[in-house]
Amino acid sequence: MSSEHLAHIQKGDLGEVTLIVGDPDRVALISKDWESKRKIEDSREFVLVVGMFRGHHVSVCSTGMGVGSTEICVVELIENGAKQIIRCGGCGAWRDDINPGDIIINRAMARTSGLMGDYVPDSYPAVADPLLVNKIYTGAVKNGFRVYTGIGLTTETYFFGQYRQPDISETALKVDGAKMKFWQDRGIINAEMESAVLFLLGSLYNIPVANCLVVHLSRATYKWEKPEDYNRIHQRSAESVLESVLG
Repeated sequence: MSSEHLAHIQKGDLGEVTLIVGDPDRVALISKDWESKRKIEDSREFVLVVGMFRGHHVSVCSTGMGVGSTEICVVELIENGAKQIIRCGGCGAWRDDINPGDIIINRAMARTSGLMGDYVPDSYPAVADPLLVNKIYTGAVKNGFRVYTGIGLTTETYFFGQYRQPDISETALKVDGAKMKFWQDRGIINAEMESAVLFLLGSLYNIPVANCLVVHLSRATYKWEKPEDYNRIHQRSAESVLESVLG
């Protein structure tokens, strides 16, 4: 199968599990301790590495940030034989007791109106594979992470979509903070920009999918995780995901 963006994938390249990350630099971070690895793609936001993790054939690919590039990446991974896809990314916590460095595994995602509307109506649910979620959750707890599960929110935009006021003084545009509280009152525990895309495509194309997200920011305190700690947790959590899913 020849893809437009992941143009160098050959049949059989993708592993038993494919991890997806937003940041292209995180591909090298996650794969650095694999027994072997080979870079297949490095184009725009898409970096794809395949290799061996504890005797298993695995892969990791960056999606870039947001809906459009994630849709391209996930569709082309599925076109080329991805067996199961797990997003190992970051998110902001919207619940007061969840802190930077904690792990969130979403069982489902709410989404802003119209997101992925070319595929399905807003009433179509964006859900993770429950068996995959259970494996990832069990492994993360066993490996000592502080883990939360629940429903998150995928937004199309970073600032207004997640109710952040841009630092632009000469504007009449103001974020409506009541809308964030609307979602919090309905149990939304975190926000990000990719997982609903993955969950919807997984359901539509019958591929097991899930996420495992590192909290980089608490919206309650505006405390951020230190970059060096954030990267370390990303590497450890991705390793935990592979351990848990591969058995």
